[in-house]
Parts: sequence; structure tokens; C-alpha cells
Amino acid sequence: MGKRIKKIFFFLLLYAGWLVTFPVAGQADLPGTERQIAQLFERISKTASDGEKISLNDSVRILFRNVLPEKEAFLYPFDALRYAGKLYPPDSTFCIINWNLALTDGTYRYYGFICQKNGTVTELQDHSSEIGHPQDTLLTPAGWYGALYYKILKNKWRNHTWYTLLGIDLHNALTTRKIIDVLSFGKHGGIRFGAPIFEMGDTLLTRVIFEFNAQVAMLLHYDEEMEMIVFDHLSPARPDYQGLYQFYGPDSSYDGFFFFKGRWHLRKDLDVRNRR
Repeated sequence: MGKRIKKIFFFLLLYAGWLVTFPVAGQADLPGTERQIAQLFERISKTASDGEKISLNDSVRILFRNVLPEKEAFLYPFDALRYAGKLYPPDSTFCIINWNLALTDGTYRYYGFICQKNGTVTELQDHSSEIGHPQDTLLTPAGWYGALYYKILKNKWRNHTWYTLLGIDLHNALTTRKIIDVLSFGKHGGIRFGAPIFEMGDTLLTRVIFEFNAQVAMLLHYDEEMEMIVFDHLSPARPDYQGLYQFYGPDSSYDGFFFFKGRWHLRKDLDVRNRR
């Protein structure tokens, strides 16, 4: 009888251990998944092999695909992840989780997910290298112009709502890009990037892309007091370098966009002294 009791007790311990180790079906182990993703990011940062980086990154994407549809994931901060950011617009109707992958040739690939409050999760697929005229092209999540976003603005005019995105594309060893893009949701939930609402004189752009020398910094931010997107004006170091963006940098003047009646309007030569 004693041996039988011991055997039963042993199996009860195994069962209890199983309950602790594996979460109940339908419940997300968000901290556990976050730890796994963090470990994968650390391994990516330490390997010099592009193939291994891409393989590890595919594992990151799978983990995010599995966990982000869970209800609790929408508000979970994922703030233990050093290499990925989570950003909400002012109305918190969705969030963007976003990161990049540095390759050995000095270029970058971008990845991300859009998580809507209603539970819809959409993966972003970077095709920026294949887009011929990105400042004039409407895009979808499956053909996204990749960037790391750091600010989302909400703009509304009549029945239209746009979410203006400020981001950075590290691009390559020679140049960096700063990007102003627009995200909008269709009546049936479809997501679109870009909108012809950036007024540059007589031209309407779908998104704005600034390209400049990778060794310098460019200001691009939203000034709450001015209610404008403020940015450095970029110029080539010499007139004969026109169009060679590895020689472009800030020239100590500032321009901006202000939103009015459904469009971002350009205003040049802003006085932003003591506001940087």
C-alpha cells in the first residue's frame, strides 16, 4: 500500500509541475513570450551571419504572430524588449510594434505589426527597396515602406481620419532617411499607407522622405505649442552636390507642416530658436 501511495504522490507532483510549466489553453503567457523574444533579439545582436539573423528574426515574427491576437497583448507594454518599440496614437485605437534588422552590407530591413483594439492583427512587410516612386505611391501592409516609427499624430477633417507617422530609416552606410507617412483605415477595416495630403507648393505628395548624410542628425518632430511638424531644412554641402544625398545636411534653417482642412501645408523659414 505504501508503494502505491508513493506512486500516486509522484504522479500528482508531475501533474502539478505540468500545470505550472504550460499555461492553460486560451491564456497568453505574455511575460514568458516577451522573455523568449528578448533572448532572440540578443542572439541576433551578437551574430555576424545574415542567414542566422534572418532565421532568428523569423522566430521573433512567429512568436509575435502567436501572442499578439490575445486580448491582453493590446495593452501589454513589451517594455523589456530593447530592440523593438510599441507605439499608440492619441486615441489608442491601435498600436504599432516595430523593429529593424541590420545586415552586414550596411542596409536594414524593417518589421512590424499593427494591432487594432478590436483584436485584428496585421503584419507589415517591408518592400521599400522595390518601390520606385515612394513619395507618390499608395501602399498596403503587404507592400510597406519600412521605417522605425517614433510618433503618431491623429488628424481629422470632416469624415476622414488620418494617422500621421514620423519615422526613421537608417537606410545604409552613406545616408539616413526621415519619413512622414500617413496611415488610414478603410470602411471595411483595410489599412492603407500614404495619402496625397502633403502640399509642397503646387505639388501634392503621398508621403515625405528626407535623405541626408548618415553621420549627421536631422530634427523631425511635432511641436505641440506650434501645432506643427517641424524639421531641419536640408541642403548639399556644395551646389555641385545637388541630388547626391550623402552630402546633404541641416543648413540651420527650419521648415514645417501645419494641418488645415485635410492637408499638411508647408511653411518655410520657421523661427524655432530655443525650441530644439
